[in-house]
Amino acid sequence: MRKHIPSLNGLRAISILMVIIGHIDQKNLNDFFYSRWPMLIDAQLGVNVFFVISGFLITTLLLQEEAQTQTISLKSFYIKRSFRIFPIYYTLLGVYLVLQLIGLLHFTAQSWLTALTYTKYLNWHADWEMGHLWSLSIEEQFYLLWPFVFKFARKYRMHFAFAIILIVPALRMLYVKTQYEWMNDLTLFQRVDAIMWGCVFAMYHDKLLAFTQRMAAKAKFWLWIPFLAIPTLSAFSLMNHYYDMHLGWLIVPFGNTTGTIADIAIGFIILITIHYSNNIVFKTLNAKPLDYIGKLSYSLYIWQQLFFSTKLGFTGMFPLNVLLIAIAALVSFYLIEKPFLKLRFKVLPE
Repeated sequence: MRKHIPSLNGLRAISILMVIIGHIDQKNLNDFFYSRWPMLIDAQLGVNVFFVISGFLITTLLLQEEAQTQTISLKSFYIKRSFRIFPIYYTLLGVYLVLQLIGLLHFTAQSWLTALTYTKYLNWHADWEMGHLWSLSIEEQFYLLWPFVFKFARKYRMHFAFAIILIVPALRMLYVKTQYEWMNDLTLFQRVDAIMWGCVFAMYHDKLLAFTQRMAAKAKFWLWIPFLAIPTLSAFSLMNHYYDMHLGWLIVPFGNTTGTIADIAIGFIILITIHYSNNIVFKTLNAKPLDYIGKLSYSLYIWQQLFFSTKLGFTGMFPLNVLLIAIAALVSFYLIEKPFLKLRFKVLPE
């Protein structure tokens, strides 16, 4: 089973840097850059890149397991996910509990309940410090269901996948009309299609790669189109806003940087950056600095929100907070994440 896929850590690094830079601008610079050059600040795009990568990687591993064993071990899948996600996640919640007990932070019972049960997307706005857990809750909710579909409904995998990626854009439009808070733009109902697109690119990997290669053979410039698509979408959305072009019917369901078109572009970016190794993008993504940041990305994402809190005094001040994020991520990675991954390999040797 293939254990390392090139470029993914580099893409994770860019994603987490987008999130952190977006939060610096929001919490420390009062949206200085976003108010002037919003195309440069897009933390939500960073999260969607994580989503597409997650769906692609998990489904690739499921396909490889199925090819080798002709089945899927649900027990193995959930044990691996637990060792990967739970230790740092619940360590963060433990730190939050201590901070609440000593009076520095306060979380409601409902906020604790959604955090503990991976349903944070239902009330992500209840507090800043736990707010970022909405994305992990969407992933974990999705992966409660996807392996079952993958194993027990093999003939209907693609039906399920395309149902998701067709329904979610419709739900985005429904939200615009109804403004139901339980289905806002940071919930499962508007964002799960990004993970599903990653799964689709994994399941159609060979066909989509062949298509990419045919297009690249006709014109090398084609390989840059997915990279250019996302800033183009951002510019298009800004033009619609500034010039009142009334194109929300297109932009809301499909066209912004967390929508269908961007997810497809991210999927092709993944394929291109994995398989085309003789270009500057591949070399950059696989350079040691980005590869290392990518390895730290989960720890960075988990801890960064705390150090943008306005309730902890000087620890939220820039640039000290960035240094503290890096320190917390390094401690978390080496003292929690890596030991538990080693333990997982002892429990479930490859």
